[in-house]
Amino acid sequence: MTEFLKPKVYASKCLGFCACWWNGTTIFSDFIEMIKPFVKFVTHCPEVEIGLGSPRKFIRIVMENGVKRFVQPATDRDLTDIMKEYITTTIESLGVIDGFILRENSPSCSIERVKYYHGRDRASSIADTGPGLFAEAILNEYHNYPIESDGRLRNRKIREEFLTQIFLLSSLRHVMRSQHIKSLIDFHSENKYLIMTYGQKYVNKLGRIVSNAERKQVEEIMLEYWDTLLPAIADGRKRSSTTNVFSKIFGYFSDSLTREEKKYFLHRLEEYRTGRVPLSLVRELLRLWMLRFDDEYIRRQSIFEPYPQELEELADFGEYKKEQTKRD
Repeated sequence: MTEFLKPKVYASKCLGFCACWWNGTTIFSDFIEMIKPFVKFVTHCPEVEIGLGSPRKFIRIVMENGVKRFVQPATDRDLTDIMKEYITTTIESLGVIDGFILRENSPSCSIERVKYYHGRDRASSIADTGPGLFAEAILNEYHNYPIESDGRLRNRKIREEFLTQIFLLSSLRHVMRSQHIKSLIDFHSENKYLIMTYGQKYVNKLGRIVSNAERKQVEEIMLEYWDTLLPAIADGRKRSSTTNVFSKIFGYFSDSLTREEKKYFLHRLEEYRTGRVPLSLVRELLRLWMLRFDDEYIRRQSIFEPYPQELEELADFGEYKKEQTKRD
């Protein structure tokens, strides 16, 4: 079983850490409860930390002369400047973060669909929608990082992707701290097939960085690798690329399998390609053969265990049957 470093994850404080939601309650997140033993959390509540308290009167974002204003209509307070100052100070203090889980339906923390109003009164119409003030700053400052809302993480596919990304980035950070090129070479080798699921071109690009390591300073190579990997994984794994990777790995075992085993695997792989079963089902079949045939190179590949096995859940097949699969 692989030993994993704990990723550093920012989470909205109301998500099970403190009763600081606008009405004085705590929002339960089964995902956060599940990963608590495996990650290091950093938490904040912008609205409480600028002095609004909990419970509090509702906040809205108002568009005035093309500028977003953060206001509390019940008290007629304009909190824009204090919130902007808070955002600057807090982001500067965060430092190393591997991913973000932000509360949905929050005028400060929601990553999307926050209503921007024409005016401050209740009857005012909606001018536009977008991220909350704090979330907007996070999205800009941590561009390409894994950033999700608690609501989106109810989707199994999004959960799997988020976990894969934060543990991959945490592992690379550890390599960067070591300042050993051999550690980076080993990282690239062990994550080759996992990175390939995001696109073959990224494996080639990252491979060239590693192969030219002798021509540059270690720190420069590490940063170049990081700056290339981060955007590579930002859009998530491609189903077509993942199907191709699974086919490649299957090739290592196929000569040792029975005709029925081959037929069964290819049937399941096609079901994954068309969105009818989750990635974890096909991965588990390959993992069983990896253990059975004990191929050392394949056994070292992180694609079989991209995050702790304790975080793998039973497949929700109903979710996948409803999903409209986009062909790559």
